[in-house]
Amino acid sequence: MTLTRDIDLCRECLEFENQERINPVEKPFAKYKVEEKWQRKPVEVLFIAESPPWNGKQRYFYNQDVDEQRTNLRKEVLEHLQLNSLDEFKGKGFALIDAIKCRLNKRQKKNVPLKVLEVCSARFLRREISELNPKVIFVLGNSAKDALQQLPEFQDLQHHKITDSYDKMLSGYRVILCVYPGGQTRQHKSRIRLTFSKVGSKT
Repeated sequence: MTLTRDIDLCRECLEFENQERINPVEKPFAKYKVEEKWQRKPVEVLFIAESPPWNGKQRYFYNQDVDEQRTNLRKEVLEHLQLNSLDEFKGKGFALIDAIKCRLNKRQKKNVPLKVLEVCSARFLRREISELNPKVIFVLGNSAKDALQQLPEFQDLQHHKITDSYDKMLSGYRVILCVYPGGQTRQHKSRIRLTFSKVGSKT
């Protein structure tokens, strides 16, 4: 699992960000063995989110030991896909990755550092897309879009908003943009539901 090892060992962002802003030590992707346990290659649909949550060291999409009642990404994604578990998610040929591999602290600064996005995109995102070879890339939110459009083959995304109902072939991949599902985007719930319906019937 060379990808997992390379992600786990990466400390490049410490050259321009401090550890109060980004945690390069504990990588959920490695800790929860995402590549080994949850990625069936090739995948049908690759969901790309922003980063693992900072608040609560155990919170993570693939951490089955945390079953929160409040809104979280796993709950939202499974609900919109009408699935009951991560095992069903994997069984459908779905996988989810974070554009940023480290936990990112956005308590003081809500913006996502562009340099962090650039580094993670260059080092890992293209590699993951190539290895997973998805039929569909499903982009969850603005930061994930910003990360993907760092790659030259996806620069067309720069000309579109996350709310544009974007669904287009780019470099051999069907790319779909979706508003990030969660408490702060409730006003877009019908749009989010419609976007998820494009892939929810995949077998």
